[in-house]
Amino acid sequence: MYDLKINNLSFAYKNTDRLILKDITIEVKAGEFVCLLGQSGCGKSTFLRLLAGLETPTTGTILLGNEPISGASLNRGVVFQDYGLFPWMIAGENIMLALRQRYPNERKKKLKQVALETLKSVGLDESVYRKLPKELSGGMQQRCAIAQVLSINPPVLLMDEPFGALDAITRARLQELLVDLWSQEDEKKTIFFVTHDVDEALLLATRIVVLGQTPSTIIYDYAFTSKKRLRREELFENPEIIQLRNDLMLHINKDVASRMAK
Repeated sequence: MYDLKINNLSFAYKNTDRLILKDITIEVKAGEFVCLLGQSGCGKSTFLRLLAGLETPTTGTILLGNEPISGASLNRGVVFQDYGLFPWMIAGENIMLALRQRYPNERKKKLKQVALETLKSVGLDESVYRKLPKELSGGMQQRCAIAQVLSINPPVLLMDEPFGALDAITRARLQELLVDLWSQEDEKKTIFFVTHDVDEALLLATRIVVLGQTPSTIIYDYAFTSKKRLRREELFENPEIIQLRNDLMLHINKDVASRMAK
């Protein structure tokens, strides 16, 4: 398992001096479920791309298990909002593609069994293995995308608004599925989950990190002390959670207001 240490991280795209992220310093213990919260355009997805190794910091360092992140790695799995499945491949082939990268010397029969078992773990039956993405609902496609990443068993899971395009009921079901899968692991994955939905962050996270407007810095960092997961109804009934939601919204709105006043 890997702790993550980010020190004085800043990022600007090449050929521009406009900073997207500025002087971000944070330490995340292995097994934490971190929700990155903030307004659209504040740099959440950019931050995730840096963790994935798809972008390089302009300044500062990102260490995973005391090793610098340099490029993509099978130790960090990424789930995107648009599912990331190749449309010309059946669901099973999409999962097998990832498995062949992780286990290049393993027999195809064994890898197929892993793919089928992983589909089952996300609530899909074996028939989905032979279906094209276009034959599946949005929720089923996202389950396949999650299965693809889980099949290679990365210690770090990066999720970029994976449920943002889904209807409310499907979204709620996949939120519960994700928490159940994560909770059942003996050695829990470290999860970074990008969202702009405060309630989603409250439901999923063991820690909530709020990014301000660009150039983004961390404006709020809250860690839950209880290991007990929130029930959905607590979002509207538990006074402490209601107060926390108000605090989160206050920090976000104060940041927006301060930027608009400049």
